[in-house]
Amino acid sequence: MYIPIMKNRGQELKVTENMNTYFSDSIIPLFELIRDEFEDNFQIDESGDYIYQIPTGKKRRSKIRLPRKKDDIITLKALSDRLKEKNGFVDFFRFKENEYKNYDVTKIDLSFRLNRDFNYYRSRVLEISNFKNLIPVISIKDGFKISEPDLYNLIIDLRKMNPSIGIRITADLLESYSEFIDQHTTKEDYLMLDIREQKAESKFIEIEELNELTTQASKVLLNSPRLRENTNGVYENLTITKKIDNSVAEAYLENKLCGFGDFGGLKDDLPSIGGGGGKGSALALMYIKEKNAFYSIVNSNGNLGVRGYEYVVSELLKKSSILDSEKDCLSFKHITEKSLKGSYGNWQTWTSLILTRYIQQQATK
Repeated sequence: MYIPIMKNRGQELKVTENMNTYFSDSIIPLFELIRDEFEDNFQIDESGDYIYQIPTGKKRRSKIRLPRKKDDIITLKALSDRLKEKNGFVDFFRFKENEYKNYDVTKIDLSFRLNRDFNYYRSRVLEISNFKNLIPVISIKDGFKISEPDLYNLIIDLRKMNPSIGIRITADLLESYSEFIDQHTTKEDYLMLDIREQKAESKFIEIEELNELTTQASKVLLNSPRLRENTNGVYENLTITKKIDNSVAEAYLENKLCGFGDFGGLKDDLPSIGGGGGKGSALALMYIKEKNAFYSIVNSNGNLGVRGYEYVVSELLKKSSILDSEKDCLSFKHITEKSLKGSYGNWQTWTSLILTRYIQQQATK
């Protein structure tokens, strides 16, 4: 089993829609929900017609959007619809405030509220039960431990509607919860050991502990092999990068686990404030499953910003016989078609292309 881990940001949600046919019992995405989606409602008159106004500084009139309310939240419904009856894990994402840097609070307002209110977190997790194709994930990590009575009660409430539950736990806390996990998980559940940015070999003790648990839950190893601290400019050019150790994708088999999960060639990060002021090195990381490695192409001239992707695309197309030998890579198809029109993409485009390529490669036998 492979679990691509995604935040519910725009590009990752687009990939979810586009790659839906690749999802199956063998590939089940996990969504870290950091923000809510809302249904837009607009002001109407007594006849039921929309009321329009011309916003300050604009020339065209527009409908007047009503203030958002709790009842307007459609986060889970929208996600369920995007999956088109395919299954997906859902983790209402919480994090320690010093865990990530330079994040934009306005784009992770849901996570911020979850961080501060366990009862609210509990209530949102229980909402997942309303959707048959969504599997609730209870996340346990430093700063967000859950007492055994609270965890037991949450599991009991979830079981009323959910045949399967995921428990995601960081390696440092596995031993503390091992007895509870053995007693309160079933063969329909998923136990996800999250080793974060660590290598599997450095967590062999915790992985052994995972194997020694008597639970019949499916055991999965999660990790984030693309280090958050590495900027685009540190990657090698025109070669297999040594900056990403993707060994967990093979180590899970050696350790007799049911599956693995990662961020699909992306970093485990949060939406950031500002950006690089239009600067930064253009980078493409194209995963090759046969080698379990990423081929890296980078434009070292960071002053070019997204304009540097013209060079990246030209070099990628030269390597198509190797990187797209079967002529079936969705990312290469997009790159080729857009390049013929003189378009080479932006940062968001390449987030999508890297993730799309990775999921498609993992889907190959």
